[in-house]
Order: sequence, then structure tokens, then C-alpha cells
Amino acid sequence: MPVPGVSEVRQTRVLARDRAYESLRAAILDGTIRPGERLEDAELQAWLGMSKTPIRQALHALTVEGFVETAAQSYTRVVEPRVEDAVLNLQTIGVFVLGVLDLTLDGLTDADRDALVADVDRLIAALEAADLDASLAASQRYYGRLMTLCPNRVLLQLAARTLAARAYYVGVAYRALRIDWPEAAHAYAALRSALASADSHAVAAAEREIFRIDAPQAAGEGHD
Repeated sequence: MPVPGVSEVRQTRVLARDRAYESLRAAILDGTIRPGERLEDAELQAWLGMSKTPIRQALHALTVEGFVETAAQSYTRVVEPRVEDAVLNLQTIGVFVLGVLDLTLDGLTDADRDALVADVDRLIAALEAADLDASLAASQRYYGRLMTLCPNRVLLQLAARTLAARAYYVGVAYRALRIDWPEAAHAYAALRSALASADSHAVAAAEREIFRIDAPQAAGEGHD
């Protein structure tokens, strides 16, 4: 026979784990918890107001996603992205974006396209002002909208588990780099023009430049 209360207990545990996960993830992304900062069980329990078990479950999920790293019997801490890996992470995001574009562009309505163009306009303005925080926020808005328009839910689920950490790595690393703001604004201006004209090939080419993915050579190209 069913055991009274079991379903409610399971639901409570899931919700506690999810609350811990969302709180920790948000704190990492907004900089409340800094890169390299150690995550101590007692401090997290006091902050989140819950037991160790759901917190450890949340930390495991964040470790799988790449936000947290652990060393047995030593530490659990927020990942500290390597500046030298910024381009590698950028390219990884770009591969996903190109796949989403390939599945999405031809099905966009005029309203969808106009909204994407408006998002890129905000991003260009932030780049022209050399405002990193505004640029990252505008970039997240544009690419977030693009993802919601993609019809392939399996790709979106994979992206949701993968891209947030990659974007976090890029954002942290870029704060330590000297960004060529005019070059970045020019690249997004090319993307804006391609989106406005519904030129799928030009959109893909612009995104390849933005994400530093070299265009593939045509057959026989580059040979004497």
C-alpha cells in the first residue's frame, strides 16, 4: 500500500535542492560569490537556511555544469576561469549559436527578426560606449532571445546545461583582457545588417567573426 506522505517528502527535497541550486548559480553569475571563492558547508547552510544534503546536491549539479570545482578532502570552490582559454570558450558558444541559427533563421517572423535587430542595436550602443557590463547584458538578451526562437528543444536543453558556464568563463576572462571595442562594434554592425536584410549566409558569416571561428575553406582553396 502507498506510504502516506512519501510523495510530499520527495517533493520538498527536490524543491530544496532546486532552491539551493538557483541561489548559488545566481550568486556566481552576478558576482556575489567570486571566482575562486571557497564554498564552505556551514556558511552555505547559514546563508540558504537549509540542511547540508540539498546544498551538496546543488553543488554537484553546479560542478557538472562547470561552475564549481572540488578536490576530495580539500576544497569546493567556484571555478576561476583562465584568461588564456577565453577564445576557446567563445568558440564553443559560437558552435552552438551557429547550430541554432541554422535551425531558426528561415522560420523567423518579421516581428521576431525586428526584435533581434533591436537587441543587436542595444548591444552595438553598449560596445560603442565601451561598457563591458552593459555589453554582456545586451549580449545575453540577444542570444537568449535567439535560443527561445529555436524549434529544437533537445538542442535548447543541451545549451541550457552547457552554455551558461561557458559564457561565465568568457565574461570573467574578458574583464582581464583589453577589448578592441571598435572592432567588436563593427562585427555586430555587420550582424545587424545581415539580420535586417534576412541574409542567412551573411548572418552566419558575421557570427563566425564574432565568435572567432574561421570560415571553412572551399574545396581546393589554399593549394597551389
